[in-house]
Amino acid sequence: MIVCNVNSGPKADYSLLGTVLTLSVPEVGSVSVDLQERQGEKKRTVDFCLDKDYQRVAEGVGSWYVATVMVPASEKEMQDTDQVDEEGNQVQELVVLPLNMSKVELHLWGLPGTISDRLEQEGGI
Repeated sequence: MIVCNVNSGPKADYSLLGTVLTLSVPEVGSVSVDLQERQGEKKRTVDFCLDKDYQRVAEGVGSWYVATVMVPASEKEMQDTDQVDEEGNQVQELVVLPLNMSKVELHLWGLPGTISDRLEQEGGI
């Protein structure tokens, strides 16, 4: 996964388990999403934000961006099947490949002052 810091300041913590991305904001909570499920025919953007009170992090647009994930379009390839046609030629089918996590981009935004101030006081930065 390609990770970019969009601006300065402390960022949400993140972890990956296969294609499941978990973002955690200290003292707020965490959210997990399976990026394989978000992949489609075109490149997709998945936003994670804090609510207006900075008490909950969730997928979607909110009051403060925490992260933006760019999920690449699905890739496909022709693969042989176990079948042959009437002329004895191998039959192929178009198969969607699993998400290549090395092509996923994670853009991390700095956390709002109230959260980052607490982290600095606690030595978490």
